[in-house]
Amino acid sequence: MALAWLWWRGRKDPGYRANLDQRLGKIEPAPASIHGLLIHAASVGEVQAAQPLIAALRTTWPDHAITVTTQTPTGARALRKHWGDALQHLFFPVDTTSATTRFLDRLQPRLVVVIEREVWPEWLLQCQARAIPVALVNARLTERSARSYLRARGLMTPAWRSLALVAAADADSAKRLIGLGVTSGRTVVTGNLKFDQPGHPSGANNPLPHTNRPMVVAGSTHEGEESALLDAWPTLLLQHPDALLVIVPRHPERFDEVAKQVEGRGFAFARRSRNETPDSDTSIWLGDTMGELGHWYARSSLCFIGGTLIPIGGHNPLEALAVGKPVLFGPHTQNAAEVYGALARTEAGRPVASADEAILRASEWLSQPDALHTRGQAALAFVAAQQGSSASTLDALTELWVPLDPHQLHAVIEHKDGGTTTWHNPLLLDDARASHAFDPPGRDAVSLATGSGRGQAQQLKLNGHEVVLRHYRRGGMVARFNPDRYAGSAPRDSRAMREFSLLRWMKARGLPVPAPVAARQQSVGKNYTADIIVGMLPNSRNLVQRLAEATLSDAHWLAVGTAIRTLHDAQVFHSDLNAHNLLLDSDGQAWIVDFDKCDVRSGGDWKAANLERLKRSLRKERDRLPRFHWSEADWNLLQAAYTGKSPLP
Repeated sequence: MALAWLWWRGRKDPGYRANLDQRLGKIEPAPASIHGLLIHAASVGEVQAAQPLIAALRTTWPDHAITVTTQTPTGARALRKHWGDALQHLFFPVDTTSATTRFLDRLQPRLVVVIEREVWPEWLLQCQARAIPVALVNARLTERSARSYLRARGLMTPAWRSLALVAAADADSAKRLIGLGVTSGRTVVTGNLKFDQPGHPSGANNPLPHTNRPMVVAGSTHEGEESALLDAWPTLLLQHPDALLVIVPRHPERFDEVAKQVEGRGFAFARRSRNETPDSDTSIWLGDTMGELGHWYARSSLCFIGGTLIPIGGHNPLEALAVGKPVLFGPHTQNAAEVYGALARTEAGRPVASADEAILRASEWLSQPDALHTRGQAALAFVAAQQGSSASTLDALTELWVPLDPHQLHAVIEHKDGGTTTWHNPLLLDDARASHAFDPPGRDAVSLATGSGRGQAQQLKLNGHEVVLRHYRRGGMVARFNPDRYAGSAPRDSRAMREFSLLRWMKARGLPVPAPVAARQQSVGKNYTADIIVGMLPNSRNLVQRLAEATLSDAHWLAVGTAIRTLHDAQVFHSDLNAHNLLLDSDGQAWIVDFDKCDVRSGGDWKAANLERLKRSLRKERDRLPRFHWSEADWNLLQAAYTGKSPLP
């Protein structure tokens, strides 16, 4: 159904028919964006609202770790126009199990920020199952919308409860959202992000042609509004014959329709899309381009906000107010009732009952230039008094990613050569050496203990760094006839790349794991082999090696228990937590290695089983080795540290 709707919308905007694979979750994210930040801004309005927040987030998160999704092609174009190629853009998947699963499997975001009200049940529940916190910011909810959600409470209540944070634009919206099931302790009022949007320039940097004629801009208009304004416009021309009415329809597919309405009434008009400029006979200027509404507002004398004369609910008046332009608006303002209510109590805005009244008030304002200037100053003051939402929202969001240091999410360089794909960390390996990083090790390479034999690891020096090269090998009976080949997959889904990406995120979160250096997938027919290079942990040995020689101190066991707890607190499931994958260095620091087939998951039931696996490993080694200095009392120390009940001061 969703694809059929997109195809139908594509009749007027072909962008809806493009990138259907992405909408089915078949995305190809850049390697550096995996385990990063995802911001969802459905369409143009949400993209514009998100601009100050994205700017604030970019001071903390590197661009390569940020992905922005939209649902509409107009939203995608607005994003690209403002940010260019600085941020990765993808289309949001349709809310089905398969599309959502594919999308999240491939991008694996570690934080999702949703702008305003894009609440999709399947998406939210899958994020919850993967321990991905979802924040709803600049959240606005009208009474009418709240009632509609209540009719689907069985479907929506679990989704509302799954939200990790709701940063509401106003107190009324916060109250309604809590009434729907959002946890009150996760709800804060941070204000409307749109107040923080920078005003569009009115001077030399404005791309619109300059005119000294008085100009009334009707922005984001809908069907029924343009015809009413056009019918009333001759009244204003009687008092202000040199005035221009600029109409900027909300939806681009209506541009031609509105042009026919203007032409049918006999007005001389110009179309921005054709680079036409008004002459002395022109009374209507059609703003039939995308992304220039703010520039029209900046050029105007005063503005009318569309979607308010008919039951749409009103669009954003702040873009006009931010450039010092007073606004007129109709009675239908429920989409931003608090903003419009406050605006009506100032000189910056005036409600009107009809298009006739809007044109009458516009004529009065144009006749009083000093008062019009005062209204413009009131508009600027209104916006300035309510700014600061982006900073408040950023503060609230920060709590969802701490202790992660986003700056530590280093870039990832990808190289493809035939059937070989490599990823590498440019901070540890330069491009010139990356292509030879996986060459057969030289004589100075040192074979390392790999426990059960499933790994094949060697210590070597690469680009001045001590590293460990590990070749992925199978275990069990399968290894006898297929030691190291795996079923073909995209590089991002290979064993090596998935471990590389997970290590990169864990390292940025401060977990006791080695740094990822490089990863490789090599195609072999319909299968592949895989290798990974990680940083060497100096002067470290695994628990089996240490316990084969001597007992460990209480401090050592407490360090191991603490390391496992930090891993579990980050919701990281280690698929093979055993005594070979836990290391201690000469300073007593515990480390965890070998994250093949590991992931981030929600809940806590699996944590006890993870610990039990380690306990079985220790018992197995005790029974296998002639000397193994471990007892059940040591396990009690480890568990004490894990539960935060350390007996040491």
